[in-house]
Amino acid sequence: MNRGQFKLIIIMSIFILPFFIAYFMLDNYSPGKSYSTTNYGDLVKPITNISNTVINDNNNEKSLPKGKWLLIYYANTQCGEECLHDIYLMRQVNTALGKNMDRLQRLFLSNKALDENTEINLLQSYPNLILIKNKPNKIHGLIKGISDNKNSLLLVDPLGNVILKYNSNFDGKKLLKDIKKLLKLSRVG
Repeated sequence: MNRGQFKLIIIMSIFILPFFIAYFMLDNYSPGKSYSTTNYGDLVKPITNISNTVINDNNNEKSLPKGKWLLIYYANTQCGEECLHDIYLMRQVNTALGKNMDRLQRLFLSNKALDENTEINLLQSYPNLILIKNKPNKIHGLIKGISDNKNSLLLVDPLGNVILKYNSNFDGKKLLKDIKKLLKLSRVG
């Protein structure tokens, strides 16, 4: 093989080699394959947008906070010890965000009527917690479907998309890790 033929093979391989590499990479990412993720929460599929949902609370209509990350705790049962502990962990995670704590808003959504003592306790102990009591709201139906009718925690991005779901009795440190990663990568909220 002379020098001219060698140069021709090199030039042709520069154009042909990327197609072979792409073919083998495409085979690794074929549909139906399961992929590992680094997040602790479960990805919500299909993505549900709740940004335009209006909340009726005490005969006042208001919309969900816009432009902020949102942690929604959905209680399908009466708010007992487990529920109160989860709400406490939500506050601790929010506080642990430090300078980014204003980028996250916490919301408690109850599907059952709250007793007066629990409501007073929540309002006094967690002043920045948005409390939505059992009222016929559209958000109850949306969240109930996502949470599989169980007590759960949902993470909503600033555009209103519910992206991650956590079961009750979640691990606060792992939740904090997920939120910090998202806040670091996000340019909105």
